[in-house]
This record gives sequence, structure tokens and C-alpha cells, in this order.
Amino acid sequence: MSAPMWKSEVEKYIKLLENSAVEVLSNGLQGKSVSLLELVESIGEHLTSEDHEIRGRVIKLLSEVLGKLPITVLSPMEVKTMVTYLCERLQDHHSIQPQALKGILTLVTGNGSNLPEGCADMICRSIFKEVQVQTLSQTDRCAVYNIYSTLLSHKLPELQKMGNDFVFGFIQSMDTEKDPRNLLLAFHCARTIILNFSLGPFVEEMFEVTSCYFPIDFTPPPNDEFRITREDLISGLRGCLSASPEFGPLCVPLLLDKMQSDVQSAILDSLLTLAESAVVYGSKCIKEFQAPLYRCIKQEIFSPRTPELASAAETALTAMSAALSPQPGLSTEDSDVDVFIKEVMQDSKRHFLDEDLRLFVPSCRLLLALALGSDHACCAVVGQTVPLLEDLYNKFTGATQRKQIIEMLVKFLCSCKTFAGGKAPKVVSEMISSSLKILMSSTSQSNGTLTSAAVQGLGQVLTLPGVLTSEDMKTSCWCILEQVLNSEDKLVRSSCVEPCKEMMKVYPEISTEILPKLIEKINPEEGEAILPFVAIFSVHKSVISKTTEQLLSKLQQESQAMSESALQTCLWITSCLVDISVYARGNSDCVSVLSLETVPAVYRICASNAVSDNYSDVLSSPQVLQTLSVFIKNVTTLLDSGTYARLYTLVTKLYCEDSNSDTTQQKSFRPLQVDSPSVQTCLVTLLTPTLCSSPKQFTMPDIQKYRELLTDLSLRSSHDYTRSEAAKCLAGILNKAPDDEEMAVYLQQRRDFYVHTLTSTSTDTSCLQQCVWVTKALVMRGHKEANKFVNILLGLLDSEFLGDRAAEGVGVVLTVYEDVLNPSMHANIRMLYKQRFFTENSSRLTEGFQNASAGTKKNYLIALSHCLQSLPKSVLVRELPQLFPLLVQSLLCDNVQLQQSTMDALCTMITDAPDFLVKHVDSVIPQLLKLTTYKPAMRVRTSALRCLLELVSLPAPVILPYKPQVVRSLEGVLDDKKRLVRLEAVKARNEWCLLGEPGGKK
Repeated sequence: MSAPMWKSEVEKYIKLLENSAVEVLSNGLQGKSVSLLELVESIGEHLTSEDHEIRGRVIKLLSEVLGKLPITVLSPMEVKTMVTYLCERLQDHHSIQPQALKGILTLVTGNGSNLPEGCADMICRSIFKEVQVQTLSQTDRCAVYNIYSTLLSHKLPELQKMGNDFVFGFIQSMDTEKDPRNLLLAFHCARTIILNFSLGPFVEEMFEVTSCYFPIDFTPPPNDEFRITREDLISGLRGCLSASPEFGPLCVPLLLDKMQSDVQSAILDSLLTLAESAVVYGSKCIKEFQAPLYRCIKQEIFSPRTPELASAAETALTAMSAALSPQPGLSTEDSDVDVFIKEVMQDSKRHFLDEDLRLFVPSCRLLLALALGSDHACCAVVGQTVPLLEDLYNKFTGATQRKQIIEMLVKFLCSCKTFAGGKAPKVVSEMISSSLKILMSSTSQSNGTLTSAAVQGLGQVLTLPGVLTSEDMKTSCWCILEQVLNSEDKLVRSSCVEPCKEMMKVYPEISTEILPKLIEKINPEEGEAILPFVAIFSVHKSVISKTTEQLLSKLQQESQAMSESALQTCLWITSCLVDISVYARGNSDCVSVLSLETVPAVYRICASNAVSDNYSDVLSSPQVLQTLSVFIKNVTTLLDSGTYARLYTLVTKLYCEDSNSDTTQQKSFRPLQVDSPSVQTCLVTLLTPTLCSSPKQFTMPDIQKYRELLTDLSLRSSHDYTRSEAAKCLAGILNKAPDDEEMAVYLQQRRDFYVHTLTSTSTDTSCLQQCVWVTKALVMRGHKEANKFVNILLGLLDSEFLGDRAAEGVGVVLTVYEDVLNPSMHANIRMLYKQRFFTENSSRLTEGFQNASAGTKKNYLIALSHCLQSLPKSVLVRELPQLFPLLVQSLLCDNVQLQQSTMDALCTMITDAPDFLVKHVDSVIPQLLKLTTYKPAMRVRTSALRCLLELVSLPAPVILPYKPQVVRSLEGVLDDKKRLVRLEAVKARNEWCLLGEPGGKK
């Protein structure tokens, strides 16, 4: 590069003619055709110009060039030279300072810990001396804080040598900062300084410069691109206030003052700040303010304004307990926390003696919060409180009081879990026997709620590490199991579920003893209550094989029973298998048994039934088959390629080969043949979870055979359920099929067939159903032929015979199903396929609606409604304004699902796009009022009322003119025959009555 060329570019830049000099110079410096020395010499005359604007342009040029350079281009000496020069520029005219600061930030950020020694000191002193930070713009102040932050991260030792000079300089820089973006940076820097510098004489100044923002009162503006929240600022400030024990005497009075205010957010912030700071401030500080702090905290626990405030108060009390507790290894006699515990115990004991125990629970919560502060506090509190609660239990005979006492007793016993390695568990173990007697005796009470509380308490006690002896554990477990086996109270049995799950974690051996007793009780009367426990206790390698075998035997036995309850009992058993498959996740031994033994057995039983002369309608019922399908899916989705391949081979041999090897009957089992009876073909439901859950790396060897059989079955079967299930299974394998020539030929054949068959006068619903599912398979994987099939589907919306089914087909394409084509089954799903479908087809649907006949217009609205329901909220809000006229039309259609989805969309608009909706309230409100009396469907009436309730959030001047009409119309709805409608009507009418009134919407 010739010298005159880049020099001329510099001249143009300085004279505001062109900005290409930055690119030219950065390329030249990187290519070594220009040196930094040459550049500085060439602009020397401009640096001394009397025009500060020219000097500013020169500094801006240098800053922008530095920003384009990799950090390796400049040598350490050149970096130091540039730092020195830019620091000197800070002494220049105030308009030049921003550009100099940007240049310094670029050098500091780019070099980090490699910044030459002395530069950090020079930069900070120059800023402290020459820059009035709070007179700068927000962007320039942000640059200053970023300089501090980077230097504190990478050059902390050098800054620490500056000592109080740096502390005082930073305080001056931060003082009176108001912008939330800058405050986040400033809080981060302040915390780093407080933690790593001796504040010396500036403790109070540092506290004042940060605490002046407490409590944070910030509401981000709508659509804030910076996404700074109130919580971010609270967290940053709290980090500063809790960073130094020297802040304790200054901060605690401030917190006390805010705790006594009427502003709930300030009280909450103060309590949480105390919770984070107490341990840092130390025992001496907390002890000094112990009494007033306790009074404030007690007030929030005894008379809680909100659950959040009560929880924060307990957390703060726990932190106080931790701060007052002695350090491990120090003397614990008459420690500060012991004195505090004694005071709280005396204060709480009197509430234990109240006849109605009105303040019993808050008192226990106070003591529990204290106990959680430290191992020492836990030992002291639990040691004194548990005997009191045991005596109290014996004193009261009422079930309600005893239930309260048991719940609190268990919480105190379980508090030792927090200190598993300390002394607390030992203290609990020494007194657990008497508590266990109380819990066990309570399980035999006639009151269901008391028994439930005792059972749940025993379950929690089982989780205590190292507290129970093996004998106590076994006795406790059987006490719970007695309720499982014998209780007739649904509440008691349901309360046993979680304890039994805990039991299997700590004492799995019990499953071998309890399962035979449970399985004996599987009958129409008790099956529903017992089977959930069978599932819980089955998930152990020693019992799962035998248990599932017994369950399948029961299934066969019950399915042959000629009773009205046979179907329900079979559904309970199959649901139990589903629960077992869910609990088995993560247990490789159990999954192996289920895949190699139980799933094949399910196939054999169903196949045997299908070819039997005395086949059971129960085993071929859709409900039972679908539940078994869920069980198989849960197992197959967990298999590796090798285990899956074995299962696939077994299933293919059973379904695709005309073999009778797995049955004892003479009939052939050919479930995928069109001419087979429906009791066989309906078993395609069980084929889907295996074929369509294949791991992504598995290549299906028989895909062409399955494709042909399922295509034929889904079209020509005389059984509606079979056709539907076969279409789903076909879609599942097409979604994963290799995109090869065979696939291309198959899709071309299908497309030609659909075009020929699905005409505007066609009534072939089977063909349409198959077309919908094939389209879904292709759309989800983003196949290149997908749009051709979508066009066929949308083209049918004009059909008088198939238009409504085609519209529902759009919903099928965009809906996620649990039984096929979902992520858990490793389906081939392209990202954002729903948004892509909407983008590509929304305009066609809109145009189609405009041109459609009166009888088919609703088909386009239904299809569009399905598209909108599938969109994420952020996308939906953006698209709704353009589609609003169609939404109004949808409210006029006599289609419940369409009206429902339209009103859901309207509620979204009210919340997220109110500015648009206010222009159209005149068309929306009258139609919603009509729908509040829509007789055919209750859910339409309730949705309309909810929409009217949401409308009150729009600006009052817009909706106030409609108040008389709405209030008058809703008066009649108050007498609706459905209670839920009346409830929604009361809410909506009340809000409209208060509109514009004192206490109402202004």
C-alpha cells in the first residue's frame, strides 16, 4: 500500500467525507504495511489542532481502528504507548473524553491479563482525576464501568496496590448513578471491591453509595430490549450489602426500618437481604439487634400477609440462628444461639397450652426455623421440643389437634436431615422410639385424616439417614403396609403412595413379602386401590419378572370373565403395567426384564386371544390395547439398538409371517391382512409402539413390506379402528424411512392416488385419513415432497363432502400425539415445522376463505384456527392483527371448537396486543355477549365470559361506553343452569360494574 493512499483516507475521515479509513488502516496495520508510529506521525498535526471537533475525530479514528485489530497485532510497548496517549486525551475537551474512553476500553478488553504493568493504575487514576463520570451519557458511563469491571477481573493485584485511592475514586464514579443497565455493572464492581479491598475510612461511604438504592423499586418498560429485571437489580444490590461484616451495624438498622413499613415488597426484600447477610455480619452484630429483628420476624410468621413473606421471615430467622451459633470446635456452653433459643422457647411454650392450639403451628414454625440454622441449634431445639410435642399429643384427644401435633413432630424429627454428618441425627435417634409409637398408634385411629398424617409421617421418618434401627424400619414399613392392605378409606390409601416409594429406596427387600399379598387382592372391588402399590413394589430385579408374569396371568383370567367389571379390571391391570414401566426408568435390570420377557408375553397373549375360538372382546377393546401400547412404548423407547433389534425381529416374525408358532390355535395369525377378522387387525395398535420407537441409528430391514401392508390395511379394512391405527403406524415408519429411490416411488404413487381419488365430490374418508397421516409424517421431517401433499389436503377444503374432515386434518398434522410421532419415540422432527407450515399456508387459507362458497367458508376458518393454536405465543401475537377479521368471522360460525380456539386467541390479544384490539371492541363485545347464552355448549359460554372479564384490562375510556350493555346482558346469565357458567358470570359482571368506579378499573 502506498503511503499517500492511506494518508488520503485519513484526511477524508477527519473532514467527514468518508469512513473507509478505519478498514484501510486496520488492514494495513495487520498486514504490516503501516506501522503504529507512522500512523501517529501522520495525524500529529490534527492532534494539535485548535478545533476540538477535529481532535475528537482523530481520537475516534484511533479508537475504531484499535477495535478492529486482533490483540496480537500490537506489541506490549505499543499498547502501553496507546494507553498513555489516550489517558492524556482525557485531559482534553470534554467532548473528546467519550472517544478516549472507548479506545481505553478496547485496549483493556482486548489485552485482559496481558495489559502491561502500570497501565491499570494509570487508567484508573486518569479517570478519577479527569472524568466527571456522572456528567457523561449513559453509554459512556457504561464504558467506564466496563473498564473498571475488566480491570478488577484481570488486574486485581495492581489495583489493590492503589488501596484507598481506588476505593474512593470508584465511589465518586458510582455516586448518583440511576440507569439500571449501568447499575448492574456498578453493583458487580462494588461487590468485587468490597470483598477484595480494605475499605478503611470509606466503609460508610461505600455503604451509602450502594444502600441508597435499597429497596429496589424498578419496573422495566414494555418490550425492554435489554431484559433487565427488578430481580437482577435486587440480586446485584444484595450482593453488595452482604459482602462485608463491616456493613452490619449500618445495614441492619436500615433493614429493620424497612421491615416495619407497610410496603410488602420492601419487607420481603429486607427479610431476604437479612437472610443472605446475617452470617456475614456475624454473631456480635446480630446479637446487638436480636430483639427488634425477632419481633419483626415473629410478626410476619404469626400474622402472615402473604405466604411468600412468611417463608422469607423463616429463612431470615434461620440465618440469624446460623450467625449466632458457635463455630465447630469452639465451646458451645451458653452460646449466643442457646440464649436466643431459650428466649424463643419460653415465648412459644405458652402457645402449646392453648386449648384450641390457635398459635401452635406458627410457634412451631419459629422453632423449626431456629433448628435449621446449625447442627448445634438443631440439637438444642429438637432435644427440647420433641418431648413437649409427645406430651402434648397425649394431652389432646381430638383428631384435629393430634393431626397438627403429628405434622409438627415429624417436621422436627426430619430437621436433622439438613445436618446428616453432624450430631443432630444421633440426638433424634435417641428419642425416636417414643415418637414412632405415637405415629404407629395413630395409624390405627378411626379418623382418616389423622391416620393419613401418621402414615405420611412414618414415610418421612423412613428417609432419615442413620436414625432408625433395622427393626424399627421393618416395623414402620409394615405399619404403613397394613393400611395399604386393609384400609377402606381412599384418603388413607392414597396417602400411602409416597411412603411406599420411599420404602422401596431404603428397604427394597420388603417387596418380596408384600407383593404376594397385594396380588391376591386384585379383584373388581379392590383392584383400583391395590394396583398402584403393585407397580411401586414391582420395580426391583428380584421380583419384577414374577410380578409381571402374575399380572399378565390375571389379565388373561379377568378378560375371560363374563362380567360387567371385566373391562374395568383389565384396564386397571394394564395401567399397573404402565406404572411399572414408568418407575423402571433408570433401572437397567428392570428394563431388560420388561423388554425380553414382559413385552413379548403381551404380544403372545394378544395374538393367542385373536386366533382363539373363545376370544375375549376385552383384550381386543381399544381402551385395553391403547393402554398396552403405552406400556410397550415406555419400554421400547428406553432400549439400545441391540436389544431393540431382538424385539423387532420377534414382532416382525409374529406380524408378517403366516406362522402359528407362538399360539396353540389352528387359525393363522395375519393381523396386517385386509381379509383378517377385526380381532386380529386391531392389534396393529400394539405394532406401532415397537416399529415407531426405533432408535435413530436403527435401519428397519422390512420397511417396504410394512409399508405395503399398512397402506393396504389403512385403506381397505372394514374396521374403522383398524384403519385409523394402521394410518398412524404407516406415518410413524414413513417419518423415519430413508429418503431413497424406493421412498420417492412410493410417495409419487401415493400422491397420484390421492389426486385421482380425493376429488371435490369424493366421500372416501379412509383415503383422506391416510393422506392426512402421510402428510403429517412428511411435514414433521421437513421432506421435500411435503408441500405437494399439503396442497392436496388444503385443496379439499372446498369440498362439501370432505371439507370439514380436511380442516380437522390440518389439526392432525400440527398436533403432537402421545402414541406416535413424538420426540420420546425418536421421531424425525424438523425444528419450527409448525411455524413453517403456518408461514407457507396462511395466505392461501386467507385467500381461500375470501373465495369459498358460504357452505365451505368455515372449513378455512377451522384450518386456520388449528394453525394458530400450534404457534408459540410470541409468534401468535405478531400474526393476530392481520388475521383479526377472520377471527371475528370465526365467532359467527356454529362450531364449538372453532369458537373456543378463537376466544383463546382473543384473550391472548387482550393481554399482549391491547393497542390493536381497542380499535375493534365494537365488533368483539356484541358477539361475545351473544355467546354467553350459547345453549349447545357450556364451555363456549364460559370462554365468552372469561373474554369479557379480560376486556376490563383494556383502557377504561375505550370500553366504558359498553358498560351498561354488558352489565345488562350479563344479568340474565347469572341464572344460567350450569354452576360454572354462573361463577364466571359473577366474576365478569362484578368487574364491569366496578369499571370507572372507586376501587375498580380506572
